[in-house]
Amino acid sequence: MSREERRAYQRMTRKQDPYALPSSAAARARQQQLERRKAQRAAASTAPPGAISRRFWAWTLGGGAVIGLIAFSLAWPRMPLAAYVGIGLAVAWVVLGFAARALAARGAARR
Repeated sequence: MSREERRAYQRMTRKQDPYALPSSAAARARQQQLERRKAQRAAASTAPPGAISRRFWAWTLGGGAVIGLIAFSLAWPRMPLAAYVGIGLAVAWVVLGFAARALAARGAARR
């Protein structure tokens, strides 16, 4: 900003209180826009508690893969058993995830 532009800006804003609230029309417009955004977010995220989302899939399958690999690594010296343990715990994680989701849906249906 050049010196001339800065002085013009200072002349323009000289008699304004820097700590004053914005004008009521602008504040009202901002408040309405904020309320609209909140309503849009609420409408977009209203899914029933038992619904299966991408986040659920990621946590269930990703967690199953991690648990399965850890179990496989811990049981590694005995090879066929290690594979069975890893797959078994991965499947158990996924089953537990779906069971928890079913319980959440069932609890929401009772309300």
